[in-house]
Amino acid sequence: TTQGASTVPTQESTPTPTGSSCPDDSTLTYATFGEAFMTSYCVGCHSSQRSGDDRNGAPAGHDFDTLEGIVAVAEHIDEHAAAGPEEVNELMPPSDPRPTDEEREALGEWLACGTP
Repeated sequence: TTQGASTVPTQESTPTPTGSSCPDDSTLTYATFGEAFMTSYCVGCHSSQRSGDDRNGAPAGHDFDTLEGIVAVAEHIDEHAAAGPEEVNELMPPSDPRPTDEEREALGEWLACGTP
């Protein structure tokens, strides 16, 4: 085996659950993590304030500018942008800026904890 080799999903990858879990000592909340993550990487397209071509193909109803919007499609977010022990999903965002693997792992954890 090659030391340090990893499989990097491509834009054509199939959305796959990350298998992330919520550790007992998790400190991630919407205020401390989720809001900033979504603002940095998602709401440029996934915003209730955007419509039509301004959404750059983001599906209607996938709005991440509110916690309620995130909770409604949390499973999809995990399958497209989070990382965990079973998968590193890099389908979203499709262009820069893109989160680091560590940020994707934190996203998986936060989602697994129920987006507190």
